[in-house]
Amino acid sequence: MESSESRHVVVGVCTFRRPEMLRRCLASVLAQECPSRWKVEIVVVDNDAESDLSETISSAFPEPKYPIHYFIEPRRGIPHARNAVCRYALSVHADLIAFIDDDEEADQGWLMAYARGVTRYDAEAYTGPVRYVFPPGYQDWLANKGFADTKHGALLKRAATSNVMFRTSILGPEGGALQFDTNMALTGGSDTDFFMRLVHQGGRIVYLSDAVVSEAVVPNRLTIRWRLKRQYRSSANRIYIESKLFGAQKTARRAVKEIVRHGVEGTLRVVVSPLMLLGGYRKFKRSWYHGLRHFAKAGGLVAGLRGRHVQVYRETDGY
Repeated sequence: MESSESRHVVVGVCTFRRPEMLRRCLASVLAQECPSRWKVEIVVVDNDAESDLSETISSAFPEPKYPIHYFIEPRRGIPHARNAVCRYALSVHADLIAFIDDDEEADQGWLMAYARGVTRYDAEAYTGPVRYVFPPGYQDWLANKGFADTKHGALLKRAATSNVMFRTSILGPEGGALQFDTNMALTGGSDTDFFMRLVHQGGRIVYLSDAVVSEAVVPNRLTIRWRLKRQYRSSANRIYIESKLFGAQKTARRAVKEIVRHGVEGTLRVVVSPLMLLGGYRKFKRSWYHGLRHFAKAGGLVAGLRGRHVQVYRETDGY
């Protein structure tokens, strides 16, 4: 595929104390091909005020295929870093911004998949799947489906900056002046909030099944405790996000119904879990775990209604 239209693309990578993961991420982006009329540059925003990876990056990539710009955003919280990428893209009049996480690697053909998607589909944003690479001994009953059943070209209600491309026009006055909410600096979820607001304003997000990135899952994220805490945190964030979109009263009414539903479904899952042993220990563990997930969702919704949020990103993992 060769696009006849020129495009200026900024690939943003926000990072925090993951130098080796960042190096691998950048190597995967630099290995990408793109249409000849596309101009691509990479922006790395380091969210560690005490860090300076400029020499590390220049040593690792002395003659990069695409120019790499490195900035430090001293204000803690990934929405500050994401907004810094957006400001840079606007300052150079880029057409598109792509985001990939610093702990991910773009599969071969990732950028070309986005180029095909931008050419084929009229949308404000595009997103692709994240393939999780698990360590040996991973208990697969912890897995979630994610985008497994989503069709190529489908319209989505939300996206995440782990793998996304969007038009810079949504950042301007005509697009509603979207930006990442810095009130969510350490809670996570500012990307979900950003793209839900885009859809709420009439924007479209198209799913591209061939725009794939891979993420090596670190061991501490494979514990039941970590996964339930993530579910709890996401549900609490949802209350904040939906209150902005639909109002506090409507959000509270919907949340109460969900709390009851999750409580009932969680109880049923846990109660029937012993019967799952007839189908094997794996089925029992999966039923039990998903029962706990319902409780975590309910607890997170209650916390969100009470204005409580987990600041999970005070620390980081990875290397």
